Amino acid sequence: MRVVLDKENRFVTEGGKLDLKREFIYSGIKAAWCYKKGTVTPKDIREMAEDDLIRMGVNTFLSDHGTPNEHDYVSVEITGIPKLLCMILNDEHQYTTCERSLRYTKVLPSDYISDLEVEKYNKWYKIFNQIFLTQYKDWFLKVNQNSLENAKKDMRKKAQENARNFVSILTPTSIAYSTPFYQWQKIAIFLNDMIKDPKTPLEKLAAPYAKELIDHLIYLNIVVKKEEAIKLYPPLKNEITDNREWLYRNNKGIKLSLFASNNQFSGINKPNEFSTVINYNSEMSFSALAQAQRHRTSDVEMQLLEEYRFVIPPVIKNTPYEIEYIKDMMEVEKIYPQGQNVLVNISSSLKNIINFIGQERACELAQQEIENWYVNQFLPDIVEGLKEKEAYQEEYKILTKQYINRCRCAYPNYHCPRPCGHPRVTRPF
Repeated sequence: MRVVLDKENRFVTEGGKLDLKREFIYSGIKAAWCYKKGTVTPKDIREMAEDDLIRMGVNTFLSDHGTPNEHDYVSVEITGIPKLLCMILNDEHQYTTCERSLRYTKVLPSDYISDLEVEKYNKWYKIFNQIFLTQYKDWFLKVNQNSLENAKKDMRKKAQENARNFVSILTPTSIAYSTPFYQWQKIAIFLNDMIKDPKTPLEKLAAPYAKELIDHLIYLNIVVKKEEAIKLYPPLKNEITDNREWLYRNNKGIKLSLFASNNQFSGINKPNEFSTVINYNSEMSFSALAQAQRHRTSDVEMQLLEEYRFVIPPVIKNTPYEIEYIKDMMEVEKIYPQGQNVLVNISSSLKNIINFIGQERACELAQQEIENWYVNQFLPDIVEGLKEKEAYQEEYKILTKQYINRCRCAYPNYHCPRPCGHPRVTRPF
C-alpha cells in the first residue's frame, strides 16, 4: 500500500508530511471564534500570538471540542488499498472519495489476486461480453443513441461489472480520500480498536491492512502522536497524565460503523419499518453494499450470512450458463468474492432515500445491481409498507404517482445532466 499526502493540501512540508504547527495554528484560529475573550474579529484573532493559537488548537483535542479541527480537510492518495478497507472507510460518512472502480478496470494478476480469481474473471468477462454483443446489442445501441463504439464500451463495462463477482474483496484499488484533520484521528482510533479486538472474520481479514494504513498516517503526521504535540506545546506534558500514544482519545467509545456487531442498537435482523423514516434489511452482494454505503445520508451496516450465497446476474438466469456460474462461484467461496451476499441494514429518512439514493441510482448508467435493487425491490417494498398505514397515505400516493417504476429522469423536478435519449423501460438483464 502506498499513501501520500495530496500536494494540494493546505499545510504540507517540503518533505511531504503534514505541517502540524500550521495545522494547529489554523485550528486555534477557528477555536478562537468560540473561546477568545472580548470582541471577535478576523483581524483580532490573526494577531494573536502563535503559542496561544497552538495552545487553543491542541486543547480542542483534550476537551473533545473537535469542530475547530474539522475546518481543514486533509486529502491522501492511496494505491494498493484492498476494497474491504475502502468499504470500512467509506462507511464513516464524513469524507469525500474518488475510487477506481473495477467496472472500468480489468483485473490483472498481482500479489493480491490468486490465479484462480484471474482465471474466473477472464472467463466470465468473455462470456458476458459475448452475451451482450449477440443478445442485447439493440438495447445498448438505443441507450447510446446508435453509437456502435459507445455501445461496445458499455458492453465491456457491464461485462467487467459482472465478472468482478469472482474477485476477492481484498482486490487492491486506488482512492483519493479526504476527511477533516480531526476525523483522521477518529478513523485511526476506530481501526486500532478493530485490530486489537476483531469481532468478525472480516475484521480479522482487514486488520493487517488497517495496521499498514495507520503506520502511513502516523508517518505523514496526519495522526498526531502525543510526543509531537508536546514539541509544539511543552506545557502539554504536565496536562496529560496517562500513557496515551496519540493525542486524541476516543472518550465516547465509538466503533467502526460498517459492522453491525459494533452497534448495540442495530436494526439488523429486526423487522423492516416503514414511515417517513425507513429501517430496511436486505441481502445484497459486497459490490452492491459498496454502492449503497456511499450515500452518506443513510446509515449502512452489514453482517455475514450463516450460509454462503451470492448474486446471480439476471442476464444468465434460466440459461445454460447459470449452472456453470454457480459451480464457479462455489470454487471461490473462501476468498470472500465481491459477488458474495451479505445481510445489510439501511436506515434513513424517506426524503433522503428519494433525494440521494433514488436520484443517483435509479438510472440505466448506474451499477446494474444497485439499480435493479432500488427500482425493483427497495422502493416497491417501501410503497407496500406504507400502503396500509392510514397516517402515511399522502406519502404512499406521492411515491405511487411520481416515483415507482421510474428512472430518475422521470422524477419530478429532476434534470438529467447526461440524457440518454430513451424513456424508462425495464432493463432486459
